Amino acid sequence: MRATVRTNTAGWTAFAVGIGTAVTPAWASTTPAGAAATGGLGVLTAVYAAWSLIARDPTKDHWALSVVGIVLFMTPWVGGFAADTAAWVAWIAGALVMAAGGTAYVRDEAANTTQEARIEELVTYRLQHHDRTASETRG
Repeated sequence: MRATVRTNTAGWTAFAVGIGTAVTPAWASTTPAGAAATGGLGVLTAVYAAWSLIARDPTKDHWALSVVGIVLFMTPWVGGFAADTAAWVAWIAGALVMAAGGTAYVRDEAANTTQEARIEELVTYRLQHHDRTASETRG
């Protein structure tokens, strides 16, 4: 339960940072490439964060958040808007998302979240299958 609270914190943090990054073009002076990069990667961050919040096993989503954070961090140099205000948003948001996603991913791996989710799904399936089979043999 404790790992779930920590990974939910990472998901909510990444979601808020993603939304904040997505609206950067509305207030920051930047190039069209900067607006597209911060807007698009901000939305992508929010989507992966939302998936991590609703997923039974968010381990892969946390890994994806780490990757999106790295890409967001590198985008000002690649996109050519390193001198704009949006670059600072991308660097800070990218570092935060990378740290939150990476920390949650490491915690998920340490807690063996994927294996626990698979076992839980298997037990649920077998209980449902057993109930259905038992009712068919009785009837």
